[in-house]
Amino acid sequence: FFAFLLHALCTPEDEGIGPHFSCAVRDKSNPFGHVFGKVPYELWLSVIPGILIGSLVGPAVNAAVGPRNIMIVFVIFLLFDAGYNLYNLTDNGYFAELLGLAESKI
Repeated sequence: FFAFLLHALCTPEDEGIGPHFSCAVRDKSNPFGHVFGKVPYELWLSVIPGILIGSLVGPAVNAAVGPRNIMIVFVIFLLFDAGYNLYNLTDNGYFAELLGLAESKI
C-alpha cells in the first residue's frame, strides 16, 4: 500500500495527474525528488480480489486453526524461504565473490 501511495503522490509533472510531491532523495540524478514510474494500476487491480478474500476468510481460519499454529506455519515458511535464498546465493557464487574468494576471470 505504501509503494502505491508513494507512486500516486510523488509522480513527476509530466506523468499525469497528482499532487507531485517531492518524496525521494534529491541528488544529481533526481534533483526534484520525484518517484519515477507510473502507478502500476494493473498490478494493484490484480491483487485486490486476493486481499478481499483473505480479509473475509482470515478471521475464520484464525479462529479454526489458532494464531499460534498460524505463526508456526509462517515461521517454517520463512525459514524455508531464507534457506532457499541462501542456497541460491551460495550456488551462484555470491558469497565467494563477497568474501574475495572467487577466482579472478582476468
